[in-house]
Amino acid sequence: MSDIEEMLSVSEPKIDTERALARLRARVDAERIAPVSRGASAPRRVAVNIWVRGLAAAATIALVATLFTVSGLAETILTIFEPKQLVAVPITSTDLGSAASFGAYGTLTWTEQPKPYDVPDIRTAARESGMTVLTPGNLPPGVSAPRYGVMPKTTATFTFSAAKTTQAAAAQKRTPPPMPANIDGSKLFITGGPAVVAFYTDATATGATSASGATGPSGASPFSGMPRLIVAQGKPPVVQSDGVTVDQLQSYLLAQPGISPQLAAQIRAIKDPSSTLPVPIPVDMATSKKVTVQGVEGIFVGDSTGLGSAVIWQKDGIVYGVAGTLTEQQVLAVANSLH
Repeated sequence: MSDIEEMLSVSEPKIDTERALARLRARVDAERIAPVSRGASAPRRVAVNIWVRGLAAAATIALVATLFTVSGLAETILTIFEPKQLVAVPITSTDLGSAASFGAYGTLTWTEQPKPYDVPDIRTAARESGMTVLTPGNLPPGVSAPRYGVMPKTTATFTFSAAKTTQAAAAQKRTPPPMPANIDGSKLFITGGPAVVAFYTDATATGATSASGATGPSGASPFSGMPRLIVAQGKPPVVQSDGVTVDQLQSYLLAQPGISPQLAAQIRAIKDPSSTLPVPIPVDMATSKKVTVQGVEGIFVGDSTGLGSAVIWQKDGIVYGVAGTLTEQQVLAVANSLH
């Protein structure tokens, strides 16, 4: 009993949490530690990894074909989705694992597939994308000079199929609601992009070149690996239809098995689904909040470990994103300095 009393009488140690987190971040940077995957489910990456790899695609995901003008559909085409604003939609790992992929509802045919490629400099990126490429005036210390990649305009046609939906559901032992006749066989014409992505790596890593022009190591393609900072801009996706409306599609798709009532309620709560781009936020990995960036409303995303952050916003018809292994203050400073 005296031993137990002695142990219980030990005063609680004082822990400097801020210093501990700073040391952890320094080690992650120095050793290039990658996020850990857990279990048999999809890898659990920190939110910055999702946004760094996905911002270019999020800004350029393709959806509206250019061939409808020669397919006899020109007079019946209507635009059903052209985003003017962004909204965060919290999702769980269960939502990600339960919902069927969009391919289960029909067939996607690419007219122009997304094929990102490297370009030597910002002038080439601007010329080939047709956009004015913004650059940050405020960069975090220790980043390399940027490398640029371009995602060209991409187009596709998606054709809904009741037979394919039933077949896909049967393979998962599910019973979907019948596909309405006006949706079966209907087409979505989808387009997105172009986009430009600037990658800034750690200037101290082998192969990098500092932003100030100091000689450093060369790296692989800018579309590979995990950069310290990424700045992306691109035209958002636009979806056109040969008749079916966004309300009809939303009602049918949200009634599918695997779509949780909570997720369906969040989507239905979007006031104008035809002009709002939902940004999925994995709630068990990241938090999000509204922020003001470049004078407009944006979405800030931080992962649950505090080791990375991202901000995404839309302005003048372009979606912008900044992400990396940075603090909230740093990522917003970069975003607000774009010019």
